[in-house]
Amino acid sequence: RILSIGEQQRVAFARVLFNRPAIVFLDEATSATDEGLEHMLYGLLREQLPDAMLVSVGHRSTLDAFHTHRLDLDGKGGW
Repeated sequence: RILSIGEQQRVAFARVLFNRPAIVFLDEATSATDEGLEHMLYGLLREQLPDAMLVSVGHRSTLDAFHTHRLDLDGKGGW
């Protein structure tokens, strides 16, 4: 309640880096950050956890650079 949403998102990234999971699910994990910070945070994950699988839900096309696959949902039950 004290931290802003952006600060909470940064703490979440720190927890991922500390715990070093094999699979990381990120749902709008950088929605409250600017694109520069988003790039830095995802870059840090890729650098520090090169073998981890990152699964992201997001609306920014800037996330594409950090993933090898993309699934687009059409809003009608298809993809």
